[in-house]
Amino acid sequence: MRFEQDRLGFAFEGDYPESYGPEDTVRLRATLAQQTGQLGAGTSNADQRLIGILIGRRCGDQARPQVEFRGRRDGTLSLRARGEVVIPSGAWAADEAKSVFADFDTACDGTGRRGDNVLVRRASAAPSDLDAAVCASEAAKLEAYPNYLATMAAVGKGLGGPEPTPPPDPKPIPATSGLTSTGGPESAAPPASDRVAGPATLPSGSGHAPIKVAVIDTGIPRALRDDQLLNGVERRDDNIDELDVLPAGPDGLLDYQAGHGTFVAGIIARVAPGAELSMYRAADTDGFATDRDIAEAILAAHADGAQIINLSLGVRTVDDLPPPATAAAVAKVAAESQGQTVIVAAAGNNGDEAKVWPADLDGVESVAGLTAYLMPAPWSSYGDRVRFSTVAEGIRSTYVSGVESPVFDPSPDSFSGDAWAFWSGTSFAAPQIAGAVARICQEEGLVPRAAVDKLDEFGKAISGYGKAMRILQGLG
Repeated sequence: MRFEQDRLGFAFEGDYPESYGPEDTVRLRATLAQQTGQLGAGTSNADQRLIGILIGRRCGDQARPQVEFRGRRDGTLSLRARGEVVIPSGAWAADEAKSVFADFDTACDGTGRRGDNVLVRRASAAPSDLDAAVCASEAAKLEAYPNYLATMAAVGKGLGGPEPTPPPDPKPIPATSGLTSTGGPESAAPPASDRVAGPATLPSGSGHAPIKVAVIDTGIPRALRDDQLLNGVERRDDNIDELDVLPAGPDGLLDYQAGHGTFVAGIIARVAPGAELSMYRAADTDGFATDRDIAEAILAAHADGAQIINLSLGVRTVDDLPPPATAAAVAKVAAESQGQTVIVAAAGNNGDEAKVWPADLDGVESVAGLTAYLMPAPWSSYGDRVRFSTVAEGIRSTYVSGVESPVFDPSPDSFSGDAWAFWSGTSFAAPQIAGAVARICQEEGLVPRAAVDKLDEFGKAISGYGKAMRILQGLG
């Protein structure tokens, strides 16, 4: 890292070199055009066709959240779990709640280790039935909300998925730990954010301990890699990405968003190899995560001591109000950490300013996407609430073994056991910022909140895209 006032946006320049041979370059440039052409360009008809396929893939497993979509005024879609309602535990205690939802089954009672919400479900409920139940709860002055669904990418990103690529050259990050940044003594800390109070440096004697980074995503595969990458991430039954379980058990093909979590985690590991990574599965292998499951994962990561939390997923609600369970979890983390826990989220791949949650929540650092030339990517969501942006086109990271489904890619690829892949989207911009924050903490002894402020100070301002910087190079 080299922070200089006259090099805004380029503090990491040269730290993560990329190179491809001539044949790979030609192939990947063609793939890049396909990937970015899908982003931000989804039409309602295309989205509904893809959603129809995904609905059909999961309808045989009624224990899994079923998908329904509602149109928004801007022509895009809002997704929610069919027949599911989230009710804060306090509201559920009222007799009126039992009456309004008498014909719903209690799926989760909110008494678990992290449960702050009750989930009720009626699988046969039509969209109008769900709307009526929520309306009745409002009339009874009770809180109750549809259980919204997040996706790992814009729904229209059905084609042009990850492309196999060779691993990057094994060139280590420069050993800059302990070096001072240009323009000040090592002990100087960036100015504190107006929004957050707290110490700027790690406690003396900490030895710059590894920063704990949590990835809330599709999970991590059970199998270890021969190249040892990500093998230090703990595998538990509740964080395994099974890769191939839809539509009705293994069919020999990777599911729609299988490996997304591995790709995101690999980016953080590339940018901040000293970080202590942990994985939390909120999304299934087709890339759907409910509001309640996202909230549960956020609270679990917080309870386990995460200092940085990455969320490469997004929800668009019908009324542009935040999904309540996720909003409550973010607020709880902010309050209990006194704003010191850094939550980073992808701004979205929709090419507009419409709200995407959790990126638009207070206390979340929203990250938009740039081209390899540090220009705004036209497919990226943007707006005043975006804090950072970084290159999100043609990013290389770790992937999983398996064969793509021709349902989602007309030219399916096969990936080896130690696979690397090439992918595009704000899902892959957010973890670069999470990794950059962790690396600054590790090398300069700053707490994550102060590291965020330092990135902000030395980023390049772009209207609607926050402070821009190049971390991974991508492909131009």
